[in-house]
Amino acid sequence: MKIINFKSEPKQSFFAPEWSYYMCEDESFDDIVYFEKIAKIILDKEKNVIDSNQNNYNNYNKKHNTTFDGQTGLGSKSLTSRSPFFNVLSWNEPEIKSLISFIHLKYIEFLSSLKVDRRKAWIQCWANVMRDGEEIKQHIHASHSHTWLGGHLTVSCNNTSTFYVNPMMRSEGKQTFESINKVGKIAFFQNNIPHYTNKHKGLTERISIAFDIVLDERLTVYPEERKSNFILFDNPLEK
Repeated sequence: MKIINFKSEPKQSFFAPEWSYYMCEDESFDDIVYFEKIAKIILDKEKNVIDSNQNNYNNYNKKHNTTFDGQTGLGSKSLTSRSPFFNVLSWNEPEIKSLISFIHLKYIEFLSSLKVDRRKAWIQCWANVMRDGEEIKQHIHASHSHTWLGGHLTVSCNNTSTFYVNPMMRSEGKQTFESINKVGKIAFFQNNIPHYTNKHKGLTERISIAFDIVLDERLTVYPEERKSNFILFDNPLEK
């Protein structure tokens, strides 16, 4: 597991800013056939997930006066635009069930490497399907007082990268970490770290699984319709 740390230089004045943001990436799961099965599952379900959540999507947009796509630029017809309304990890296929265990294992490894205490946490997981000429615009997942972690897992790709940006240096002196997409590569990042992709070019889809890991304290303030799409991910009090 590779740890990436966006860290400020030592302060030279009282008013100088300080920061330290963490993310990681890991390439230990590279079973191509397994991820081909995951890709097929996602593509087979894509249209149904989009269509069956059309009313939920319309109501959400009306309530929040928006056209939601997670600020990704993928648009209202994308699977990403339905991300609040489904959870990939609730699907019943055996490949998905084993995926939960892998994500959890790497999550514990990341926390342990930073000596961060585990806390009761929930996960919501969606898929991004990008076709020729599409890209994900720079965006963040959270910046509230209980901000925790997000993640990406590459399912299929063709010469693309995901870029993670130091939140404190986004113009002059911008610091960016390029994570070259590779099937099976997983990344965890503080959920306030901006990220984006370059443009996907190719006849086959670029597919990734993305997720938010939310602390129990934060989930309590979510509306009921959002809570229902989270599943319990980590409970350190369980024996």
